Amino acid sequence: MRRSSVSLPPPPILLDLWETRAARVLAALGLSGVRTTILTLTVLATLIPALATSVISYRQNLRAIRAKLNEQLTSASGQAAREAGLWLKERQYDLRVFASSYEVTDNAARPTPQGRKRLSDYLGSVRDRFTDYAALRVVGTDLKTVVSTERSPGPLHFTGSWIQQARLGDPVLGDPVRTGGSAHATMEIAVPIQSAAGRFLGVLAGRLSFQGVEQLLREQVAGRDVRVAIVQPNGLATASAGARFAALPREALRLLQRADSTAVSYESGDGLAVVGAMAPVPGSEWSAVAEIPASSAFQDIRRLRNATVLLVVVLLVVVGSLAYGLGLQIVLPLDRLTLAANRVAGGDLDVEVGVPGAGELSHLTSVFNDMVRRLREGRAVLERLSVTDELTGLANRRRLTAELEREVRRSARHGRAFAVLMLDVDHFKRFNDTWGHPVGDALLKRLSSVLRECVRDVDTVARYGGEEFLVIMPEATVADAAKVAERIRSAVEKDRFTPEGGTEQVHATVSIGCAAFPEHAETAVTLVEAADQALYRSKQAGRNRVTAATEPSPKPKAKKS
Repeated sequence: MRRSSVSLPPPPILLDLWETRAARVLAALGLSGVRTTILTLTVLATLIPALATSVISYRQNLRAIRAKLNEQLTSASGQAAREAGLWLKERQYDLRVFASSYEVTDNAARPTPQGRKRLSDYLGSVRDRFTDYAALRVVGTDLKTVVSTERSPGPLHFTGSWIQQARLGDPVLGDPVRTGGSAHATMEIAVPIQSAAGRFLGVLAGRLSFQGVEQLLREQVAGRDVRVAIVQPNGLATASAGARFAALPREALRLLQRADSTAVSYESGDGLAVVGAMAPVPGSEWSAVAEIPASSAFQDIRRLRNATVLLVVVLLVVVGSLAYGLGLQIVLPLDRLTLAANRVAGGDLDVEVGVPGAGELSHLTSVFNDMVRRLREGRAVLERLSVTDELTGLANRRRLTAELEREVRRSARHGRAFAVLMLDVDHFKRFNDTWGHPVGDALLKRLSSVLRECVRDVDTVARYGGEEFLVIMPEATVADAAKVAERIRSAVEKDRFTPEGGTEQVHATVSIGCAAFPEHAETAVTLVEAADQALYRSKQAGRNRVTAATEPSPKPKAKKS
């Protein structure tokens, strides 16, 4: 006999249980009435499609505007790069033509008084006709100026073996600079001068003004809401049009370089939010940057966004009265807990969530606050232990390394020196063998107290290792460090104490070496080595003395005791 596959309805008790729970949920949501439920569903059915349509339309328009901006900025930066590259190529060609002139080759080879006069007249006439050149000069193979259009020519600012590069027939380019109150940047450029037989006679060097490039850029951006600039690899601007700025911020420069000639948004050198693109200038290390202020670039999308926001606000006002009570009682406390949990997950333990009323949420919030408090206390203990020497309570090696690196960076940035002291307890091994290691530990604690009393509040005292200590003295010369070191040495020598459980007074002496940055070292590691070498010399000289660092010693460092 076949069994029927028709499923049986659930027992009436299960239906009653489901209906009861569903009714409770609807009552908690404020949707217990049929009319309220229909109204809520109607509002949601209107709000969700409107939001979806608005978001899709906004994204499509944003993509279209970004594509148009990318095309416009890529074209503008590429055109500016081509114009600048062509201008630079033409100026190099001009100099080669000048250098191959008979007036230059003949008189550069035989710099007689008459020849110098003819050469000077020729360079002066060239300078008057070609306004891109601020100055011209002929430089001999001995790097001395033969003739210059300037009355008092200064030194050339080429780097490296530039004269050897000129001998090979290549042009030599200097870095663009902006001197004094000059409105335009200048750059030195040199080409070789060769005789008819191919002999190298020297170079024709010219100081090139970027006024011509800026004129080309101004013609390009005329009547357009675009600004362009020619920038060096470090971001410094040498020529610009549309708006003048000194340099691109490093972050903006990195964004443009990674974008690979596509448009990106960033904050420009004058603090303006812009959309820009970069293109390399042919024949140089420069780049051309084209920018459009973000305020005008996204004007249309802002209008669409404002209309979308207005529509959403109107719809939210309709449903806000229904969502307010629910959010106030349940959603808002949960949101606060979620945000607080995210901050804790990110490492921020300075979190305290207000306890909302009573019930499950109140208990959950109290448990969360107690958990965060315990985590905060545990991290504080761990942080303190990670940078503190357990025996002496001084800074440990880890904190010492960080402080040294920080002082080196600060000194290099502000040009202010700082000094370090390296201390070592004399005959510490003999002391331990005589009095025992517990008394040795007591001596190290005693010494740490003396060090704290003898140095300034801004100084960092650390246990370097074993019986060695190191003191970092910000903004102190080696002479200042030597005075403090002598004060420490004298205080330690005079100090007497009776160890716990002992009957005799004990004491010790210390040998100290001091060194200063950057007088004796260029890095934190070499600075410690310099102080250590000075300490080694104190040991060699009989101990219980202070020695300042000198030149690095070639002697190998022996084990101190």
